[in-house]
Amino acid sequence: MSGCVSEVQVGWDEGSAKAESRTSTPGDSRVAASSVGVEGLDTMLWDQLPESVAICSTQGVCLYVNPAMERVFGGVGTELVGGVLWELYPDVLRRELQERFERVAASGEPEEFEWHFMARERWFVLRLFRGQGRVYVFALENTAEKKQEAILRGLYDETRRAQRHAAFLAQASEVLASSLEHDEILQRLTVLAVPPLGDGCIVDVPMPDGRVRRVAMTHVRTDLVERARSYHERYPIRLDATHGVGKVLRTGTTEFIPELRQDVSGQVRMDEVRRQAMLELGVTAYIIVPLMSRGRVLGALSLVNTEGGKRYTHADVRLAEDLARRAAASLDNGRLYTEAQEAVRARDSFLSVASHELNTPLTSLTLNVQALRRQLEASADKAPESVSHKVVAVQRQLSRLSSLVRELLDVSRITAGKLRLEREDMDLAALTRELLPRYAEELSRAGCALRLDASETATGHWDKLRVEQVFQNLLSNAIKYGRGHPIDVRVGVDAERAWLSVEDGGMGIAAEAQPRLFQRFERLASERHYGGLGLGLWIVRQIVDAMDGRIHVRSAPGQGSTFTVELPRLPPAR
Repeated sequence: MSGCVSEVQVGWDEGSAKAESRTSTPGDSRVAASSVGVEGLDTMLWDQLPESVAICSTQGVCLYVNPAMERVFGGVGTELVGGVLWELYPDVLRRELQERFERVAASGEPEEFEWHFMARERWFVLRLFRGQGRVYVFALENTAEKKQEAILRGLYDETRRAQRHAAFLAQASEVLASSLEHDEILQRLTVLAVPPLGDGCIVDVPMPDGRVRRVAMTHVRTDLVERARSYHERYPIRLDATHGVGKVLRTGTTEFIPELRQDVSGQVRMDEVRRQAMLELGVTAYIIVPLMSRGRVLGALSLVNTEGGKRYTHADVRLAEDLARRAAASLDNGRLYTEAQEAVRARDSFLSVASHELNTPLTSLTLNVQALRRQLEASADKAPESVSHKVVAVQRQLSRLSSLVRELLDVSRITAGKLRLEREDMDLAALTRELLPRYAEELSRAGCALRLDASETATGHWDKLRVEQVFQNLLSNAIKYGRGHPIDVRVGVDAERAWLSVEDGGMGIAAEAQPRLFQRFERLASERHYGGLGLGLWIVRQIVDAMDGRIHVRSAPGQGSTFTVELPRLPPAR
């Protein structure tokens, strides 16, 4: 063929080409092309172009191909010229290229299209133009751009997927943290997972007796929930199973089937009835991940697809495992919370029983000591002074022990919600005057002078015993921490409220420590120098709150402390 090309007739014109092409068929066009040339065509420009160029007759016969096209087809121009254009290309492109070529040749309208050569993973853009009775075909390979585009698209999709997963897990953490109840957490988990992670979600937990309990189940179709529950009842999960939930609960490893074949008997050995029942569930893919915390399997989370043949990917598995970790952490927190609550209830029960049991002998012992002291004081034969001092000391310690027991009893009542108020009309000023003489000995021993500034009356509707307890605790605190300093007690009243304040000139309290004053078992001073359980102010706060009042403190280091209790004179309307 190369010899024929060298004999191109320079006098060949377009009219003779048209006439010849009309009388020849595509089969013999190669022979015709070998005896003709392309008049007036400057091939130097086409030879330099980086894209493939073919100049063809309107019947598709190649009149010229440039070196770039030769490299694409692995041949030389003399072998390609004279051939029918679409016959040079692979079979998968021939029909489309022929149809487009013939439309351009007939209408003169240019066309452009992209072609993916999947066998070699190469992409091309083909452009077809008609001019001067010829059809020009340009083919530019854009494989590198397509691959780069695919990489960027993949990165973009991965970023979007990561963002969606992060948003989903953030929502999951918030939802799971909103409860500490075991079954409620798992029910919320299944609702959260459907439909973002699958058509259905199931959570199973192992029981101490070796059985498996299905705690929660959600599906986009309610009829499948009932069908799955029926299947589970007929075929309970076994921990010794070689696949499925039982295996995940036993081994703590994820099981992942991206696409479940319809012939499940080939994947799982089972009888015909069970096989048919499983097929009716319509499961097409599933992921089962363990709920693990601190090396312990708490349950198994199953995600299933049943609609439209959707597949699971490894990214879905990672997301399911992240969700399972968060759910397991919530379950573990709930378990720890429950155990703590049970421990608190056991402690409060013990305190209540212990307080009652201790109170009975203490009361009897206190009465006997008081009687003994009276006998010693009334006896004609005076007992040695040392004996009298010892009796007084015993009585003082009994009083202190009785006070501690009462505090423990109050703690158990308050935490159990059994603090009841017996309201009555009373006078706070009169009660204060009545109580002060009881502390004369204690005030004298502490070297504290007491000054009372009280209105004539300060009436209200309160629980008298509880108000007395508030005053006793505040005054005892002032005596304890204000030794050697005067104590001022003030009682006032206005139209809506009454108040009681106790001020000492003792050590004072730093501002940052004041919020902790009313917490249980909180002591801001050294245990060695100041006794007590750290319950007095906490009990005062609970009593004042129960009577719809408030308590506040004003203090500074070295300047003493003032505790003020304000109580509404009438309880608020309920």
